[in-house]
Amino acid sequence: MDIVLAGIKWQSCLVYIDDIIVFSPTFEQHVHDLSIVFDRLTNTGLTLKASKCDFCRRELKYLGHLITTDGIKPDPGLVASVQLFPQPTKIKDIQSFLGLTGYYRKFIKDYAKIAEPLISQLRSHQKSNRAMNHIERSDKCTKAFEELKTALTQAPILQTPNFNEPFILEIDACDYGLGAILSQEYDNQQFVIAYASRTQTAAERNYFPTEKEALAIYW
Repeated sequence: MDIVLAGIKWQSCLVYIDDIIVFSPTFEQHVHDLSIVFDRLTNTGLTLKASKCDFCRRELKYLGHLITTDGIKPDPGLVASVQLFPQPTKIKDIQSFLGLTGYYRKFIKDYAKIAEPLISQLRSHQKSNRAMNHIERSDKCTKAFEELKTALTQAPILQTPNFNEPFILEIDACDYGLGAILSQEYDNQQFVIAYASRTQTAAERNYFPTEKEALAIYW
């Protein structure tokens, strides 16, 4: 599919395996862009199934996200699943929860910092090479679990990049994590494009504060 749509990918369409999104600033342009995509598919003998197509939509669910004219936000259905997730009682519960919330970490400021107690417990269990079993609850893990659920519920709408405006990169580092915010400011407003964060390795935790901040930029 990348070959079929070469030259127009990232300009008027995006592709993930066999899923295609065509995006346009106006209805007239959208009709034109769709025609080009249809021509490309027709010329290579590819067909579309009408029941799996949506046309001229102002918002669309795609790969766990809701893409709208205002920006991008998590799929409300999956957010609801996170809210219904029970308090972890087993290691595999922590793995499932971190896998589900981690997919949306770009929406959550300081995700790694908040999730650190859960990540730490998971790493400790993996190092001990024990079989999956029940875990001991701790106030820190319970707090991290609830904070992540709340953060995802209150997640901001992320903006798509405006390449005509400058980008702002804010970085931070604590004792055990790195964080960054990519945003833009125009029309007297600041728009968040994405949050990023990760925990530090054992060696990185020995860095001086200035070195950790430099590491955040490099990362």
